[in-house]
Order: sequence, then C-alpha cells, then structure tokens
Amino acid sequence: MIQVLNSRTTQLSLRNELRIAGTFAYMELKGNAARRQRLQKIVTLLTNSDRIDVERLCEIFEVSPPTIRRDLRMLESRGLLHRDHGGATSLEPLFYEAFSTDSSFQEQIKKESSEKRRIGIAAAELIQEGETIAISAGTTTTQVARSVPLNRQATLLTNAVNMAMELGRRSNLTVTLTGGVMRGAWFSLVGSGAIESAQQVICDRLFLGVNGISIENGLTDFHQEEAAVNRVLWERSRQRIVVADHTKFSVVASYVVANLSQLDMIITGVEASEELVRPFVERGIEVRRV
Repeated sequence: MIQVLNSRTTQLSLRNELRIAGTFAYMELKGNAARRQRLQKIVTLLTNSDRIDVERLCEIFEVSPPTIRRDLRMLESRGLLHRDHGGATSLEPLFYEAFSTDSSFQEQIKKESSEKRRIGIAAAELIQEGETIAISAGTTTTQVARSVPLNRQATLLTNAVNMAMELGRRSNLTVTLTGGVMRGAWFSLVGSGAIESAQQVICDRLFLGVNGISIENGLTDFHQEEAAVNRVLWERSRQRIVVADHTKFSVVASYVVANLSQLDMIITGVEASEELVRPFVERGIEVRRV
C-alpha cells in the first residue's frame, strides 16, 4: 500500500494507478512453507544481484534443477524476474525508462554497487515487525528499501518516489510518500510540502544517506533542499542510522544535515578501513563494516 501525504494530510492509494501486475507468488502458498521461503529468498537474492543461475540456486537450496525452474517460471509469471538460458535476471522497474536519457541516478547506483547492496541488506535486517521506518532519498538508501525482508510488516516513510514505486507491489509494506516537488531524475521530493508532511510522523528509526561524513563537520549534503528534508526526518526519528559507502568518509558537502552527537550507527562496507572509522568509534558511535 502506498500513501501520499501533503500538508492537508491527504492520503491517496496509488496501487491502481501504478498498475503493477501481479503479487508475490509465495503469498498464495500457505500450505507449502518450504517453497514459500525458497521463493522469498530467490526474490531477495535477485533484488540484490544482476543475475542468478539455476546451478547456484540448486546448491543454495539443495533441490533439483526442475524444482528451481518451476520456481523461476512462477516468479516470471508474476512479473518479478525474467528467465534466460540457465537462470534469471532482474526486471528493472519500467518507470526508470522515462529517465533513460538522464542517467545521473542510474550511474550513481552502479558506483560501488556491491558495497551498497551489502550495506542495504545489513541495514534492512535491523527493521523489526510493525516498525515505522524513515528512509531518505539516495542510491544506498534505495538498496535498503529493496532489501526489506519480504515477510516483515512495516510502514516506510520516504521522500523518494522511486522507492514508493518499487515497493508498491509489496503487500507487507505500507509506504507513506511525502508531498513536495520532485527534484529531477533523482526522484526525491523536496520543499515545504515534503517538510510539512514529514513533520507529521514519528519514526522508530531512520536510514539516512549522505554525501559526506566527517568528524569535524558531521553529516553533510550537496543540495540545500535535500538537507532540509533530511533534517526533519532526523528530528522525527528515535534511532538514527547512516548508510554510506566508504567514499563518503572525510567528504564535506555544502549543507549540514546533523552533527554526530545524536548519531547511533554507521553501516558501511569493509572497504572503509579500520583507521578510517576509528574516530567515529571513539566518539561512541557503533560502526558496522559489512
């Protein structure tokens, strides 16, 4: 379910408008828990990888190739993947096609892609049943959203249109999309509408993407309007978690989002050296390198 908030707290269901065909096939397999769990895992693996092959899936699940092929056929019939010779590939959401000539977002999500996927998986595992989660716009945070466990009921607040569109098919999630004005092909909603609607929600935890993180200047962003929305998400969240690949450390962008005094955790990749993260650990911030 997707909800859109504006300053008058109007909530609109976009499920019919999005016309995303099909639901997760495993939700119908109430009498076959083993297969349901296998299908969940296949979708998760494919969400965080460009391709999966039958042979590897047979090794992971200890089942026969015909069993895996039946699973892939079912998932393909629901629009969740595309089968090819020997395996399957992910289906990039169709709404990205409209932005194919402006590749800034797509180029960024491909940078440090393996590290961002690991960060996303590790961050999403922290989400507990029934929580309300804030996720800021960005490429690493998009990986967090994509990695939310398929059997976890949660409410997500975001100013990222792409996350709402991607997660709209997920029956276990209620996605609350802020109002605001969309900032180009970055899919983020900014401005007074985004700020006013974000102020209405109290979140259990925030997953925040940043352009820069440093001991001296804290968390920073290159875009003033983006920083303003992120400050509100920060203020309305009980736990604050930064998800950032190793290239964001020691970078200082133009606009301050928050200082480090209220930062609970940083999730980054093993590419961030112990020496790089040590000053943050010494500040009492939990740092997870994945």
